Amino acid sequence: MREIQQFRGRLLADINQEQSEAGIPEFSENVFTELATEWLSETGLTENPEVCHFERSIGNRIARVNGFAVSDDEATLDLFTTCFNGQGDTASFAPEDFRKAARQALAFFRSVSAEMVASLEPSSAEYGMARRIADLAAGLHRVRIFVLSDGVCSLKAIDEEETDRPKVLYELIDIERMHRLVQSGLPRDEIFVDFREFDGDGLRCLHAPEISEDYDAYLALVPGEILFHLYDRYGPRLLEKNVRSFLSARGKVNRGIRDTLRKEPDRFLAYNNGIVATVDEIEIVHNREAGSRHVVSVRGLQIVNGGQTTASLHRARRDDKVDLSSVYVPAKISLIDPGKIDEVVPKISLYANSQNNIQMADFSANDPYHVELSKLSSNVWCPGEQGRWFYERTRGEYEVEKSRTARTPAQVRKFNERTPRSRKFDKVELAKFILSWEQRPDKVSLGGQKCFSWFMQDLKDTHSKNWLPDEEYFKRTIAKALLYKEAMSVVRKEKFPAYRAQVVTYVVAYLSHRTGRQVDLDMIWQKQKLSEDLVELLRDLAYVVRDTIVESAGDRNVTEWCKKAECWTAVRACGFKLPDQLPGEVRGTQAGGGGKTPSSNLSPADLNAMERCQAVSAQDWIEISRWGNSTGKLKDWQSGIAATLGGYAARDWTKPPSVKQAHRGVEIIRLAEDEGGPLSGE
Repeated sequence: MREIQQFRGRLLADINQEQSEAGIPEFSENVFTELATEWLSETGLTENPEVCHFERSIGNRIARVNGFAVSDDEATLDLFTTCFNGQGDTASFAPEDFRKAARQALAFFRSVSAEMVASLEPSSAEYGMARRIADLAAGLHRVRIFVLSDGVCSLKAIDEEETDRPKVLYELIDIERMHRLVQSGLPRDEIFVDFREFDGDGLRCLHAPEISEDYDAYLALVPGEILFHLYDRYGPRLLEKNVRSFLSARGKVNRGIRDTLRKEPDRFLAYNNGIVATVDEIEIVHNREAGSRHVVSVRGLQIVNGGQTTASLHRARRDDKVDLSSVYVPAKISLIDPGKIDEVVPKISLYANSQNNIQMADFSANDPYHVELSKLSSNVWCPGEQGRWFYERTRGEYEVEKSRTARTPAQVRKFNERTPRSRKFDKVELAKFILSWEQRPDKVSLGGQKCFSWFMQDLKDTHSKNWLPDEEYFKRTIAKALLYKEAMSVVRKEKFPAYRAQVVTYVVAYLSHRTGRQVDLDMIWQKQKLSEDLVELLRDLAYVVRDTIVESAGDRNVTEWCKKAECWTAVRACGFKLPDQLPGEVRGTQAGGGGKTPSSNLSPADLNAMERCQAVSAQDWIEISRWGNSTGKLKDWQSGIAATLGGYAARDWTKPPSVKQAHRGVEIIRLAEDEGGPLSGE
């Protein structure tokens, strides 16, 4: 029980930190819901969670939820409702408290309709949530209601609702279960499969020779119907975490698999490579007379290869009504030594998935990049040598470090002064900081785990295999963190009613875009804060960005719209007017993008020229270059600049034009407009 109390204490401390950084009395229940749903997303219990508090009387019922999530295939809706105490020692909730919360969440789902959506303010988060659910309602396969709590409750289950479609299931997550999930990192301990439910004898198998002390292996043919029921029951949490993240970020259900299931199900075994799975426990019955072995039950089942096979088979059975009676899937099942799980499972996952081009970067817990960044956070001190930032490479590492180095009250105070929670960040936050600055707000808006997966892929694409971050990289990463955190603080203080997370990433991305990445990150690192002028610029920009996002979404769901590259295109074209006096951090650099040698300050005219050039498409720049060469209207060097800018545009301006290029580009644009060129409209 002491561990539970300590875990809850850390949780409440995190909530207080969030409120402190917001600068306003943020609704504690919402902060708790956000933290809890992020953990559930990491462990695979849900996908794409969004926090949104809704509570009102509808008829004679109270409809209430704290957030929702929609699965990637849009077949599962998760609703989150919170029982939050937030005071003193670990609280206890009566079973009726959980049942009441569950009833109110179900009342919300059943009350969502076109009429209810029309009654809500279109700019509110409640409208976005209700609209999204109403649009998906007809195609939902199941609804799961999660009751989240910072207290303990003796009620551990609520029977599912007897409805035709969608079926309604309940997940009760009190503080004890939450602690188990967070500690294990994956909810595999909760996945117990008794194969006798499907076949009285269990799953027939072959036992591989005992060739290693680290694992024991079995080979089996799994009936397709069993695999369907397992995925239907457990969903993506059945997939090993790294494979799940990879598939959710880049994978689509394999059409070839589905075509085989529909047209030639009896050949599925011949065509498919099967699945690779690991288990924490396995029970085998050996019938020596018959010479057979059967897998009776397993605990901790995780599919580390074959995620697309499993998901495709499930969808074919569920949506296409495919008969799986003749479908069998070959399976290799490995029982891993408990002391070797963290070492062996990621390697099995990596090597088993090598044919799917899953890179080492996708298995990031011990990736050299993160290990090196963690070392840098330990060794690089803020200016003045009085404090440092803490990179939490694995969950709970911050508290472990505090417990290890701070045993007396005085040591705890010193630790908190040197390494406050406000300077702690994890790998998902790291991805948000960097991808926002790298002008990928659409990827950040996908949600924590998908954002992180894209970040890791971007690292692989942009750096050599053996590249590692250095001290300069770390310092500029912290400067990006300060920008992101300040933007979040501004949005919270301004009390934006909806889409805060989306506005924050788009604000940072637009600042990077509008300045051509010419923000002095070294200056921000040195001061460990933003100037008042830059904070004011972020505040003004937040309103313009928010309005642009909402208006450009039109009738579309705003949250979903923010995940589209087209949304970023609309925001880049918002025409934000820069102040006459730019903040001191906005200055030219010889290397660009916060480079090594700051030069003179940029002017609004410089930045306006850069924006004007970036508003021209790659095709138009190439056409201008060709037109200039063929007509002689442009000098050779001008045609060359147009071609260069066309190349920048083709790469979506990942490299912005220099100030000199921008001013010359504007001159070229004017010539093309005035002399009958591609931009003249003739």
